[in-house]
Amino acid sequence: MSNNNNIIFLSHHLSESTPLYGNGKGISFKFDKNIDHGDSCNTMNLSFPNHSSTHIDFPCHFNNKGKNLNDYPADFWEFFNVDIIDLTGKVSDCQIVGPELLNGFQGLITDLLIIKTGYEKYRGTDRYTLTPPGLSSELSDYIRKNCPMVRCIGMDLISIGSYANREEGHKAHHSFLNPSFGEPILIIEDMKLDNCDSLERVIVSPLLLDKADGAPCTIIGHLRNEN
Repeated sequence: MSNNNNIIFLSHHLSESTPLYGNGKGISFKFDKNIDHGDSCNTMNLSFPNHSSTHIDFPCHFNNKGKNLNDYPADFWEFFNVDIIDLTGKVSDCQIVGPELLNGFQGLITDLLIIKTGYEKYRGTDRYTLTPPGLSSELSDYIRKNCPMVRCIGMDLISIGSYANREEGHKAHHSFLNPSFGEPILIIEDMKLDNCDSLERVIVSPLLLDKADGAPCTIIGHLRNEN
């Protein structure tokens, strides 16, 4: 089997130690069958919130009339024009990331916009679950104007809204997902971005939960060959 170092995972493993928004609980992996206990195979029963680990928010997450996972065909999840805005070292705890931090970025063909904050290094601490930065509700209008082809926005934050600024977080979710504000931009939260600076292709594979308002996903990124 070949080892292509240009293809990487952009999602975290889901486990019982996965951090949840606001230090929430509810993840459980339990053996159903266990070879060590005399069973013929190993199987597990899994229990977890649908907004666990690397996951996608759909419009119906904040709007009962919004689209759910079933409304998006398979070809929606392949992205060929991916841009990364690196804010590592430029944001701090509880900060609201607004358009001014994007420095006039324009991506006329961008279909997936990723905001990298560097906060992934705090994953597993309160700085990641309780006091991370969040995105401004004003950012969605800016992105729709400057990135008219964008379908998803991703980030290395546990949520688009910091637990310390929940009201602004609710507004931000609505501004990106509610169709009354414009074409919904789906939100991918808790991404693994520590080893990527430039991507030429991304495939997002959501767990196909029927009519889900959100779903964990496996994301594969193809690093751009700079040679």
